[in-house]
Parts: sequence; structure tokens; C-alpha cells
Amino acid sequence: MKPFEAIEKLKMVPNQVEGKCFACGPSHPSGLKMKFYTDEELVYSKLIVPDIFCGWSSLAHGGIITTILDETLAWTIIYLKQNFMLTKSIQVDFLKPVYVHKVIFTEGKIIQQLSDREFQVEANLYNADFELCAKSVGNIILMSKAQLVNRKIIAESFLDSFAKQVFGV
Repeated sequence: MKPFEAIEKLKMVPNQVEGKCFACGPSHPSGLKMKFYTDEELVYSKLIVPDIFCGWSSLAHGGIITTILDETLAWTIIYLKQNFMLTKSIQVDFLKPVYVHKVIFTEGKIIQQLSDREFQVEANLYNADFELCAKSVGNIILMSKAQLVNRKIIAESFLDSFAKQVFGV
């Protein structure tokens, strides 16, 4: 039995922070509003893709599938490593159709640490029958608050608020 069947019984990852994130922002008007859960080894999500993200007919657009997988990679590292991060690369394999208005699940896990700042992470997407529909592997770079602020990537005030809500610091 996959943890998906009882996903709401897992620990909820504190990812519902205010911000403009299309994938996980709870107040983004047209976003996916992804929520994540964990068993402290993997990170999971359950969602329904709205029909505004159709590709062909009732199929979810491949870009949306990639976004969902990328967000799963991200929150896997953010939560399990308690660190800010950026995606360096992502490879996606589309295996089965993913439909809008149907429940889907994702899971993310760290595969290996490549250096002191780089991790290889895997994210998989399953349909309601728990069939693997898409899989991805991404390289994720850990970033410190100072690196993100000094490079003018993310505002310090947002990072402070994020760290307080997500990391508890």
C-alpha cells in the first residue's frame, strides 16, 4: 500500500506560505495550490489538475506535469534538508496520460548527494490507480539566504518570513 491512500494522515509539510508561487502558493489566483506531506523519508502531494491546464482534449499539459514534478523535487529538498534551493536541471519522462479533473499523486525522494551543495532528487507522478504516469530526476542546488539576497534572486524579507514559517527559525 502506498502512503497515498492515507496521505492526509502523514505529517503536513509547512509549505503553505504566502507568496506568488504558481505551484504551491495558497493565494495564487490560478495556481495549483499544492500541499505536501511527509513520512520523514519522502515527500508526497495529492492534487487535481484544473481543466484550464489542458493540453490535448482532457490531458494535462506536459508543462504543467513538469511544473508539478519540479515543485515536488523542490519541496523534497526544502523540507528534508531544511534549506533554500534552486533547481539546476530536470529531466522528465512521460509514461502514461495524465488527465485533468482526476486525482493525481506525487512522491519525491533524495537519490544522492553530489557535492556539499548539490543533490540529485527523484519525483514521480501517479494516477488515481497508483500507476506511474511521469517520472523526473533533477539536480537541486542548496542556496543560502545570503546567496539568494546578494544575487538579487529573492528579497530578504520574503526569505525571513519563509524561514520562520517553514524552518521554524
